[in-house]
Amino acid sequence: MCKLKTQTPIVRTPSFVEQTITSTELDEKLKALKVSMPLGLLDGQYYFTDLDGWLKIIWDLTFASSLYKASRFDCDNYAFKAMNQCAERYGLNTMAYVSGNSPQGYHAFNMVYTGDEFLLFEPNNGFTWSGQLFPFGINGYEPDTVLL
Repeated sequence: MCKLKTQTPIVRTPSFVEQTITSTELDEKLKALKVSMPLGLLDGQYYFTDLDGWLKIIWDLTFASSLYKASRFDCDNYAFKAMNQCAERYGLNTMAYVSGNSPQGYHAFNMVYTGDEFLLFEPNNGFTWSGQLFPFGINGYEPDTVLL
């Protein structure tokens, strides 16, 4: 019998201000974006940080383009990976999976809430705008569906 021992990677967590918003408050803000939310909001409380906080952690949520495998690990997988890693490592559940139009065609990417606004994020470092936060409509990204 073989025993497999695993160890969680050591990740230095940067310091950032954690804030909260209720699902009711966040839902109102999301409705103003006029995007589809087919699952509604899945948590009662949401945790987010301000723009400075997001800028400290998005580098860790941007993944190598070499992970890409057509139909096996593509844009939706990158977006889910960023969303899940954000919640796991940083305790922030306001990085959403979003899909919509982009310069590449219909595409999946992410969105974050800063307390002041929603900003978009491309998690695949093979794209021009990866690792940056930017507003809706900038760089040709137009989300129409949000999972949070």
